[in-house]
Amino acid sequence: NRSSKMPKDTKPDVENGMVTPQKPKKVGMDGSVSRDDVSPAKTAPMSPQTITIDVNERSRSRGLLGMTLKSKIMAAGGLGLVGGLAYFLLQWFEIPGLEAQIDRLEGEVDRLANENNRFESLNNELNGTVRELKGINIALNDTAIELEETNQELGFKVADLEQQNQVFAEENGKLSKTVDDLVLISKFLNETSEGLSDSLEQITEFLADQIVANKAILIGTLENTYKQRKDGWSCDYNSVFGGRTFTLDYNAEIPTTEFNSVMDYVANRALDELCLDRNDFTEFLALPEYTPLTSNRLNAAMTIYTGRALDWYFPEVNENGLTQDDWSNAAFDCENLIEKYKFSS
Repeated sequence: NRSSKMPKDTKPDVENGMVTPQKPKKVGMDGSVSRDDVSPAKTAPMSPQTITIDVNERSRSRGLLGMTLKSKIMAAGGLGLVGGLAYFLLQWFEIPGLEAQIDRLEGEVDRLANENNRFESLNNELNGTVRELKGINIALNDTAIELEETNQELGFKVADLEQQNQVFAEENGKLSKTVDDLVLISKFLNETSEGLSDSLEQITEFLADQIVANKAILIGTLENTYKQRKDGWSCDYNSVFGGRTFTLDYNAEIPTTEFNSVMDYVANRALDELCLDRNDFTEFLALPEYTPLTSNRLNAAMTIYTGRALDWYFPEVNENGLTQDDWSNAAFDCENLIEKYKFSS
């Protein structure tokens, strides 16, 4: 700003030759001069005035760029203080709600994680249950197969028992007849005891007939017993060899690794009981019609081989085979027979 020492502006006092002092003029920065109304003052004689203008310039910085370092620091501090207050006010009004929202979302995440873990656990349990049910189903299927096989075996055994019962009934009838015959003999002896010497020939003839009849009965009983052993050899075949391919499929070949086991079973159940030679039966199985050996062919071979043996043991009239005397001399035991049946002989 420029400051000027304004001269006193006087007006001539026309009447007394005096001038009235005036307020100094103001000189603006643009050089214009303004003056206030003249205030009354003492009059003084008019004299020549010298007008001087004293201009003093003062350097003043304007705006942010013109501020001093200290001013800048103060301004920055003020702005920082205002910004901090605004930040804390915003935090005061907004963060509590935001934190509550975050807490709620975190809780929801935890709940969903727990639900996921629970569903995963349930899924694992269901998988375990499915595996258990599969195992139970397999076990039930196996049990059903075993029950079916057992039922079939029981059917065979029932049929055998019915046949045996019929045989025993027939044998019981024969024994009853024998008892009746013995009663008749006893009665006859009692009635003829006084004339025994005269009737000795008759008694001898009668007893001889009874002995022949008893031999026939014993041989018939033995034949029925052998037939039962012949027909019942396969009752436990499926049980002993259950699960093998050759019992699941009777047309499947019996493996060579199982042959001795099968022969042991056949020998124990039939061949040994009928006094038949195992090696002789093995040669019989080597015939072309029985090779390769299957369960069906084994069954056919046993039927034919044991059937021929029984025909030898108990021949019909005019057939080759053993006689009643042969069995009587062997005490009706095939082990004591002089001639045993052999296919190869």
